[in-house]
Amino acid sequence: MQFSLSAQIKVKKVSHSVIESKALTIDGNFGQAINGKSFQQDAMVTHNGFQYVGYYNAQRYVCMARRKLPGADWEILELKDYHFKSNDAHNTISIGICPEDGTIHIAFDHHNDPLHYRVSKKNVATNPGEVVWEASLFGPVTSELEKGKNIVITYPRFWQTPGGGLQFCYRKGGSGNGDRMLVDYDPTDGTWKNTRQIDSGKGMFEDVLGQSESRCSYPNGYDYGPDGKLHATWVWREDSQGSNHDLMYAYSTDQGKTWLNNNGEVFSEPPGVNSPGLKVVDIGRKYGLMNTHGQTVDSQGRIHVVMWHCSDESLKAAGSWPGEHRWGPPEARRYHHYWREENGNWQHLELPWIAGDRPKIFADKNDNIYMIFGAQHSGTVNNLKYAEGDLVIAAAGSVSKWTDWKIIHTEKGPFVNEMLGDFYRWRNDGILSVMVQEMPAAVHESTPLRIIDFQFSGE
Repeated sequence: MQFSLSAQIKVKKVSHSVIESKALTIDGNFGQAINGKSFQQDAMVTHNGFQYVGYYNAQRYVCMARRKLPGADWEILELKDYHFKSNDAHNTISIGICPEDGTIHIAFDHHNDPLHYRVSKKNVATNPGEVVWEASLFGPVTSELEKGKNIVITYPRFWQTPGGGLQFCYRKGGSGNGDRMLVDYDPTDGTWKNTRQIDSGKGMFEDVLGQSESRCSYPNGYDYGPDGKLHATWVWREDSQGSNHDLMYAYSTDQGKTWLNNNGEVFSEPPGVNSPGLKVVDIGRKYGLMNTHGQTVDSQGRIHVVMWHCSDESLKAAGSWPGEHRWGPPEARRYHHYWREENGNWQHLELPWIAGDRPKIFADKNDNIYMIFGAQHSGTVNNLKYAEGDLVIAAAGSVSKWTDWKIIHTEKGPFVNEMLGDFYRWRNDGILSVMVQEMPAAVHESTPLRIIDFQFSGE
């Protein structure tokens, strides 16, 4: 049912399970978490009544866990022929399932490194109850998707197509100088095809901080809507000073072969910073705009994005000013909800509370929006930097056109990870599975990795 948050929303915790009692934490420049980062699409996937999770354990092996829903015990397999050595929080695991042939795909351990990819035998996810869950289901690690083409990548992403296929996206190049690439999986012969560039880091950008001749995109996500359109939003990071800037939007009606701007005009080449109709919201580099946030598409095909950045008002209240700090002082950061109307106009609302870590958002069948994020902690936790906080769930009702955002649940932490949810279980079952990992008491201490399942209802 559509709801207004003037009524009480009921949040029910329907289950709580431990996947792994000793999951890896690291000591890196970007924090302690390696399981559960905002740029993982996805760490969890549900298919044919089973839920799958990819993670690193304390022995630094890639692990795949699965359980029969709603509450069977977790089965775990370790892929011991590859040993993860990095302490770089970028080098996470992403998994994908191709519904058409039942293959499970894993990409892991990259930050401008050769691809590490492996795929299961066919039909492993088709009839999972008949499959013995063991490492022999997966093939060897390879550095190529298309035969004979080794690739170097960052930020692997998988997502399913409306017809039951699978796509893979990655960044080619580095921060401030890179392009996004997209590849199609062909389930008829089990091969990857049609590698193509879908955005471009080329072009000249100039603002009050100076000029820049190269950049890279940081996507909030790639999501198919109910009409089969593939929607993408992102921010740019320049090769020069300052944070990220501006909100970009493009969509495709042919599964990412060609792309259109906000006005429905086709790009003649991969869209870049100077492409017409690409930028939909002005957000300057002096406002501490973070990258890789949350997006979703509702039942009417409207794209929603929630990102955090500062504003003139929030900076002034914090005793700061635009550009004083690259990401803005923490107390000046706010979540901003941007959404696109059917006519192409973009709407905006600044949420009233101080932002925590990067959020993820989910639309229910009635277009109510739910957001999960890790609350900001004051100071450090256990003397560790980049400490995240409690799991917080907020919501906004479609009746109000999402103007009534409210925090509806807090799950006590502290948790070390950024919050991720299982999109496929949410879409199919209306259950929001959230992955959390407990905060370590000391550097490199392994801690429990858990799934908490929530169900929502309005009065």
